[in-house]
Amino acid sequence: MNAPTLASVHVGTPPKGYREWATTKVHVHGFADLSAERDVPVDSSEFMAVGNPWRLCLYPGGVVSSNTGGVAIYLCNCSNKSIDMNFGFSINDGNGNQIASGQTVNPFTFDPSHSNSGGWPNVAERSKLLNALVNGTLVVEVHMKPIEPIIAALPQFVPENPFCNNMLQLLNDEESSDIVFAVGEHQSKNNAEKVAKIVTFYAHCLILNNAGSAILADLCGTKGDPTTPIEITDVSPEVFRHLLHYIYGGKISDDDMKPHAKEIIDAANRYGVATLKLEAEACLVEGTTFCLENVMGHLIYADSMNCAVLKEAVMDYIVKNKTEVMDKISFDEMIPGNLMRDLMAAYARGEREEGGADGDNNTQFTTMRISELRQKAHEKGIDVDGSREMLISALKGTP
Repeated sequence: MNAPTLASVHVGTPPKGYREWATTKVHVHGFADLSAERDVPVDSSEFMAVGNPWRLCLYPGGVVSSNTGGVAIYLCNCSNKSIDMNFGFSINDGNGNQIASGQTVNPFTFDPSHSNSGGWPNVAERSKLLNALVNGTLVVEVHMKPIEPIIAALPQFVPENPFCNNMLQLLNDEESSDIVFAVGEHQSKNNAEKVAKIVTFYAHCLILNNAGSAILADLCGTKGDPTTPIEITDVSPEVFRHLLHYIYGGKISDDDMKPHAKEIIDAANRYGVATLKLEAEACLVEGTTFCLENVMGHLIYADSMNCAVLKEAVMDYIVKNKTEVMDKISFDEMIPGNLMRDLMAAYARGEREEGGADGDNNTQFTTMRISELRQKAHEKGIDVDGSREMLISALKGTP
């Protein structure tokens, strides 16, 4: 069944949104010899029309759902997307007289992969179509017209709130600053003298105190002369730069966060930038693949830095792989009592997530994930940078 390409000629420029009907002729050769049994389809080969593949499905003996017993015709979408379209068909005899036709009143949605076919269960009696054959061939003209998509109005351009950018422009502004940090990494040279690589950062006590780190702000009271740098020797200049950038409203990119996640956690924890610590912790957990070789190291680090999400992820790994862990890892004198409570919480949480009983509110706190506890604490105005025990105790103490 071949469908010839029909030429289309336009005179002048079509108006915007104009879409003409596309017509494809499907030739059903030997129609008279096709089975007259109901629900026996005859499919055409795929043909392209309006930019998509289609198939015409003909039932020469009709379909059971039709009580009249007439011939049925359906159009099937062979693409992998839904298409909204008006469509129809017409059948003419050898003299050009129309024998049968049909056209949709409203647009029809063709679901992909034949799952939804549009058409007519009763086109005409088989005997009527036998009289319309052209040298034994039934010619079905399929007409299609896609629905123009509704183009939403482009949103008006409105610049973002410039506050964060303005704040970032103040960072390292020597003229307006009232505190100077000298951040240095001390290295040995030939095991003899100390060589210090010092990087200077200019900042503002008001911003540090109200928008960032009270601990750094407290150093303002020790500076004496604003031109006298305050030495920072426990953080690398690169990480300190990320710390100040975040305090001044900036976002640390994934490319910078991932390789320095632990260092940023250490610095944020040391200087009281709690939200940056939580962000770096989340990055560390997301980028870590736990295994028997590293799980204890991460557990000890999480406990020492009070990283509740990292600790929870380690406990989940231990519970999930408990047989292997018990066989290959020694816990003697390595897990203090507070970590054992986290381990039991992870085990109870696993049972709850597998369909166990929820229990009362206090019990739910015990088995909640750290993220859930932090969200509830944040909603109640409670500090979210705390251990599981601290968060649960604070939540239980608030209405």
